[in-house]
Parts: sequence; structure tokens; C-alpha cells
Amino acid sequence: MLAHIRATVSPDTEYRSRLLRELKSIHIVTPDDEKITAELDLMVANILAGNAVEGYAVTIVGKSGAGKSKSLDRCIDAHPSFAPFEGKYNKLSLSLRAKTPPSTTLKNLGKELLQVSGYDIALSSDEDENWRTLIRRMKIMQTKILVLDEFQHVLDAPTSKKYMHLSNSIKNLTQSAGWPIWLVICGVPDIKDFISRDTNGQLDRRAPIVEFEGMKDVKEDLERVEDTIYELAEACRLELGFALTRGFLLRLMHGGIWRFGTTVHIIKNAIEKGLWDRSWSRSRGGLLTVEHFEHGYKRLARNCPDETNVFKVKDWHLIQREVDDKGRLVEAASVRKRRRPCT
Repeated sequence: MLAHIRATVSPDTEYRSRLLRELKSIHIVTPDDEKITAELDLMVANILAGNAVEGYAVTIVGKSGAGKSKSLDRCIDAHPSFAPFEGKYNKLSLSLRAKTPPSTTLKNLGKELLQVSGYDIALSSDEDENWRTLIRRMKIMQTKILVLDEFQHVLDAPTSKKYMHLSNSIKNLTQSAGWPIWLVICGVPDIKDFISRDTNGQLDRRAPIVEFEGMKDVKEDLERVEDTIYELAEACRLELGFALTRGFLLRLMHGGIWRFGTTVHIIKNAIEKGLWDRSWSRSRGGLLTVEHFEHGYKRLARNCPDETNVFKVKDWHLIQREVDDKGRLVEAASVRKRRRPCT
């Protein structure tokens, strides 16, 4: 199908597709990446030491749009020890990575993990047996680290009893006799409750937390956003068609609700608009303008009217939004609050 599309689109569209692929591949390194990499190195060193009878959990938290998932993926992909490789009889991998499914139960999480591991045999109707199969599968693959993104879905278990059964099953992985598992869990700040609800305190004393903080009106954050605009625009052969003033950067950061991931999303949306601007051409490239940022913000904010577009109004600082579970900007009042399980 990709060959068919490539053969039927215009040369301009094919060229733009290559620029978009380059745009998507760029990751802006932040101090949070360094924190995650340090924790991964420490975890690998503990595994390499070979004398640990228990694993532990690293918890990565941040509000939606903070950029934590992409940072975690980038840090794992860049770490040589995490690269899968072919063993004598089967593929081996230090880690098993999955997104925690919505409305998580022990059954559907076990099923998700087995499928991600490549297990293609019919699953048992006994959810506990599936988890035992998962442990055996991880031993065969020599997997020692379980990475669970969107971990807040664990907190959405339908009842307190199901939540406790699910959370205990996950925590027990770190104490599996003969094959302890290390956990990397990533999600919104609510997931810190997962650790605090460990009544025995077995995870709490060994669970370092990497917390993504929001951006601020400080030199370091302003420069990081400015550098990001230039780097992403240059990668797509676009020149900046206006002065990057402090006022514009503050509008952009406020529009991204002071979260780096959401702010970068707006920048990338603006660049896409610039690539499809009528003035753009393969030979000359094009300009990235304030109007492109207006459209980029509007797209992320579900086609918001001009009066609630931070790039269109004078009192932009009065516009307050939040992000939904899909990373889209919405009115804060319309975001459904996540229900927590009973304790």
C-alpha cells in the first residue's frame, strides 16, 4: 500500500512525507531524560550484579502532555542493553514494554503483556494462570524489566477488590522466587498512590520517583522552547518569518499549558501548516509564521474559536485549558475527573 501511495501522490506530497518523517524522529533532550537514563543505568547495574533477590520499581510521573512517555521511549531505545537480540533458540530482550490498557483488569493486562511478548497460543480462562505463563515467558526471553506506560489505568479498576488483586499481582513480580522483575511505571501524578497503597511498605522504600515538572517563565525554559522551534523548523526546511520575542514564547508556553510535550505538539502542528502553505515549494522551502501557530493551536484545541485562541487574543493569559487522555487541549471544565478506587 505504501508503494501504491508513493506512486500516486504528487512529488510535493512525497517530499513533504520525508520531511514529516524527519520531524517525527527528532527528540529534544531535556534534563528529565538525564534523570531517567541515570535510573535505567542503576537498574541495569543492579541486575548485572546478579545477587538481588527482589526487584524494585522506578516511577515516572507528570501531568498529561509533560512529555514523559516520549522521553521514556527515547531513553530506553537509546540504551544499548535494552536492544532485543537473537539468542540460540529464540529472541531475547531485557525489557517487556506495553501501554496499560484502559479499564485495566488482571485479565486484560495479562493478555496484553503476553501478546506484546509474542505469545500466540490460546490463553487460559484462569487469569492467574495467564500471569504464571507470563512469568515463564519472561524467563524464556530472559526479560528482567517490565515497563508499563499509561499506568494510571490501573487506578481505574472497577472495584477495590479487583484493584487490590491487580496491584498485588504487579507488585509480586518484584519478588518472584528465582526471577525477580524490576518495574518501570509511567503515568500521571495519581500513580504515586500505587506505591503509597503498598500496605507492607515493600515497594515504597525501593521506589525512586522521577517527576516531570511544568515549565516556568525562566531563562532556561524560554531558551529550550526557542531552540526547539529553530531545530524543528530547520529540519523541515522552513525559515522563521517573524521575531521570536519573549512575549511570543510566553504565549506558546501558556498555550502548551506550561508542559513541554504539549508545547512541542503545537510547534509541530504549526510546521505542518507551514509545509502545506501555498507559498511553500520544494525548491525554495517556506516561511513559518505566527498564523501557522494560530492554526497549530486551533487544531490541538479541537478547532477552538478565535476568542479562545492564545495566538489571536490580547488577554491570552486568561485562557485556561487542560488536556484530555488523548493529549488534546480541551476546556478544563469539560475534562472528566478520573475516579479513584476505594481504599
